[in-house]
Amino acid sequence: MTRHSLAFRQLAVLTAVHFMVDMLSGTLPGFLPVLLEKYTLSIGMGTVLLTLCAFSSNTIQLWAGTLRKSATRPLLPQIGLLLGCIICFIGLIPSGGGAMWMLTALVLILGVGVALVHPEGLRAVCAIDGTAISPAVATSIFMLSGFLGYAAGPLIGGTLVEFAGFSGLFLLIIPALLLVLFISMLRLRLAKDGAGAKNAPQLPGGDVLTFKEVFLVATLINTGCTVIQGLLPTCLNEAHGFSLAFGGLSAMLFGAGAGAGALTTSFLIRQFHVIKCILWEITAGLPFLIWYLCAAGSASALPLLFLAGALVGAGFPQLVVLARTAPNGPSLGARMGLIVGGTWGVAGILLLGVGFLADRIGIQAALFVSPASFLAVLIITLRLLWKHREKKMV
Repeated sequence: MTRHSLAFRQLAVLTAVHFMVDMLSGTLPGFLPVLLEKYTLSIGMGTVLLTLCAFSSNTIQLWAGTLRKSATRPLLPQIGLLLGCIICFIGLIPSGGGAMWMLTALVLILGVGVALVHPEGLRAVCAIDGTAISPAVATSIFMLSGFLGYAAGPLIGGTLVEFAGFSGLFLLIIPALLLVLFISMLRLRLAKDGAGAKNAPQLPGGDVLTFKEVFLVATLINTGCTVIQGLLPTCLNEAHGFSLAFGGLSAMLFGAGAGAGALTTSFLIRQFHVIKCILWEITAGLPFLIWYLCAAGSASALPLLFLAGALVGAGFPQLVVLARTAPNGPSLGARMGLIVGGTWGVAGILLLGVGFLADRIGIQAALFVSPASFLAVLIITLRLLWKHREKKMV
């Protein structure tokens, strides 16, 4: 086996692992309507489960990154995959007074599994031969696979449960076990867990935002995305009578659009001001998102979701890059953990409020919190752009 073929195989397996574990966590929104019916839960209580999964997976990720710093071989990705498979057993929980507690324990274990995969997964990607595959390309592919995995989760989970019941989820254990085997077979290494580049290059365009400002904008973008991907399948099923598979497809299109938009617009930050890019993206995408929510009862509105996702969800990766050099922030490792994990964790907590709001005003109306979040991004980015302009004039 040549070093090029070995590098490509290693990246392929790590990419598949990232896709798989994020897909497992993404299945929950896809079959949430059936789960609510089986265990007689309100939308608010269902959102508690979504929030616990999102919050635990992202906050525990900060702790997981401190483990096994001197290790040279991956172990946490295998453990994380096995723990992630716990979601496949969710249908075995008996109905009754203690069901919610058991569901809570299950999604917390799922969150731990998701969290364990990411730190060592990234370190393994960084250890791939850089002369065979560019480190920037390898890292981008690895991150995008997780994004697409979470986007595909609602479709896969909803379809399996709709056509085979909760027992259909057991099929997902097979590829997970195969990936655990492949990780053990390949000669995967872990890069040294160092502090990283202390003086990363500034982006063209002169973006000078504090880390708190970057964190705030990223959190609002992630909140808008989380509301759609977490609650849209339930809204389409309960409010409009669409199948679980259609609801999962809808959530997947929005997430896939965000991934495609992020990949496409990542080239723009080499030439343009990041805040201007986000401003243009949100301005263009917000009308499409509102248009879709107003027409969600019609299947013909589905293409609007991909377009809206590609525009409003594209800014987050740009902010991750910007966070590397943002002043007044913590160390590089801590700020990367906060911007990648912390922002999604806060978004998960805010989703909890949206779920209980849905119990009061209806889930269709509650979904408009998503465009409201993106509108807040629009207002804040305009303010930051004006602030940046004033600094230049001084």
